[in-house]
Amino acid sequence: MNVTIAPTDDWLAQSLDDPLAILKKTKQGKSDVESLYRYLMKHGMYRPAHNAKKIYESMKENKLWDLFMKFEKTYKNKWNGPDVPVYLLPVQGKRGLFQSSMKKSGVCFKDEIYLFLNKQEDLKEYESLFVHEYHHCVRMARLKKKDEDYTLMDSIIFEGLAEHAVREYCGEEYVASWTTAYEDNKLSYYYEKWIQPNLDITRVNPLHDHLLLGQKNYPKMLGYAAGYYLVKKALKDKKKITNLFIGKPSTFFIPENKLMRPLNSNR
Repeated sequence: MNVTIAPTDDWLAQSLDDPLAILKKTKQGKSDVESLYRYLMKHGMYRPAHNAKKIYESMKENKLWDLFMKFEKTYKNKWNGPDVPVYLLPVQGKRGLFQSSMKKSGVCFKDEIYLFLNKQEDLKEYESLFVHEYHHCVRMARLKKKDEDYTLMDSIIFEGLAEHAVREYCGEEYVASWTTAYEDNKLSYYYEKWIQPNLDITRVNPLHDHLLLGQKNYPKMLGYAAGYYLVKKALKDKKKITNLFIGKPSTFFIPENKLMRPLNSNR
């Protein structure tokens, strides 16, 4: 098996204050590294002046590179997953999409994963992040779609399935708070009003991210929450689903008439 946890510990030791130099060593960073850095900062990558050295030192002290090598080996075997580079980097302490002060975040492309970390007392928190992001990579490898062909329907099911994998392998207590952010009847209303009419829009449409993340005037993390709910209902609360459904097409999880309302019935 190839070792795919990149030696970002060494890269950070050499270039902590120059994140562009670090990103130039990645696959995505070999083209437009400045655009990549702006994108990753939106998702939680550190800024040099924001406590990054302290976080990096705690990452070394806790031997996170060794820990994530174990995670990678475990889940690659469980899911017959691909070898993709995984880059461990400090999280941006007080900026990002999800929390004013993040403990962890991640970004997955089809051929590499970026994980942004801070000190965690509970090591399962690290595992839950890896499970979620690596699940995306495995699913992309199974679906074999072009980047430009992914739709909002694909995106919400990606997120729903990945968080169900967290529930299955790490436990209910490690599932993200957005999975229970809305009551079923309210989520059903939101889905039918905003997401269902736009299931086929692609990632290049700004509305895709507005709905997925709950930006602008949409409810926070709307698409994520809807995806988790759809997966849960489609699988009828089965507990062990990852290996069976990781490669299913997104349409499998959408009700036949593309409305959520039938999912609220007792089946």
